[in-house]
Amino acid sequence: MNKLLLLVVSCVLLVLMGCGSTALPVPNAFLYAANSFRPGSISAFNVTQGALSHITGSPFATTGNAPYSAAAVSTKFLYASVPATSKGGVITRVLGRTLSGSVTGGILLMAMRNDHTLEVPQMFATGGDYDPIAVTPGGSFLYAADLSSNHLAAFSIDSSKGTLAAIGPQGPPPGVAVGPDPFNVVVDPQGKFVFVANCDFTNPSSLGSVSVFSINSDGTLAAVPGSPFLLGGGASHPVALAVSSDSQFLFVASLDDQVYVETIAANGALADALPGTPSVSLPAGTTPVSIAISIDGGDTVYTGNAGTHTVSFFLNCMQTPVPSGCSTDSNGNPLAPLAFQNNTSVGGTVGVVVPDPTTVAATSTTSAINAGHFLYVTDYDHGTILVFSVTSTTSCATPPCTPAPGTLTQSGSAVITGGANPFGLAVAH
Repeated sequence: MNKLLLLVVSCVLLVLMGCGSTALPVPNAFLYAANSFRPGSISAFNVTQGALSHITGSPFATTGNAPYSAAAVSTKFLYASVPATSKGGVITRVLGRTLSGSVTGGILLMAMRNDHTLEVPQMFATGGDYDPIAVTPGGSFLYAADLSSNHLAAFSIDSSKGTLAAIGPQGPPPGVAVGPDPFNVVVDPQGKFVFVANCDFTNPSSLGSVSVFSINSDGTLAAVPGSPFLLGGGASHPVALAVSSDSQFLFVASLDDQVYVETIAANGALADALPGTPSVSLPAGTTPVSIAISIDGGDTVYTGNAGTHTVSFFLNCMQTPVPSGCSTDSNGNPLAPLAFQNNTSVGGTVGVVVPDPTTVAATSTTSAINAGHFLYVTDYDHGTILVFSVTSTTSCATPPCTPAPGTLTQSGSAVITGGANPFGLAVAH
């Protein structure tokens, strides 16, 4: 009898520990959301094949500082920018939401524990009006744009503690000069260049631009010859940037309701991908404020549109071979850099669109729509995150494919962050 009882208990324990076919799913990523309404917080989620579940203790307090954007270094460190009251970046200027309270701004470090909960935040670069931040792929350096001074500051990251130390030219103001209203900062996947979207939001007749800097071995920055670069030779207001997985193209969402596509030369210089047709138009009032690329969808492009509460899906026509949904000339060359496919409703004001590079292997029991990657979208108004599955390029062997690779399908219901007005997102692996 005792042996039988012991056997039963042992079997139960094995099941709970995840043995055999009843194993509990293991998270393949972690998602962190910046809740921007003061006093602010960071929400943390396990990501299991695209599905989100709150990590115990989420959301985590940010000691009265309302975070705006977020960036992760592996599963070790999470950084969040804190804008000062005076500017507020896209949230204040574009969305028209006033940030309450008096905050001096800076960069928050919240180290990740082994259980992926967050430690008490530490503040660095206090006094900076930092909105967009980005880290290099290897996690050695962090770059932050200051909206009050129109400068880009560089910091080295301590590999064991995550603490930040300013590097390069120091002010006042600190960093290297960029254009007016730097609303977004990205680093290319190879860690060679930093791109800054100079929106120049307050001057409707101005020429917005993109500043490009090469990254030296010590993390300092050197302006690429010709920087800053105008887009299409016309009046643009770039607000968000995304670099292709091969670091060959820069995709730019602009407040003039255009999406620009630029080639990236070996030295980082930008040029219109298709001279004469540098962009693709969105309907007036779309107001794209974020942009992302899904590798699984064939480097398909998505914009998060604050004005229409939608996510727009584009085929990337600069690929080889050119996707079947792109218009071409008699020689098979694309007539436009992107081909608009459709809009997906979000329900509220879209904040940030972020792709999840983790994969879900297609099996005989997995439907094609769930055989790809996922896209995460913040709904600023409703305090939620929406998850969309991306139709995989592997789900269709013979074009034309229906639905087209890259098509979005919402996975489950919107997930409540537990904080107010989420904007920035960071995926940690």
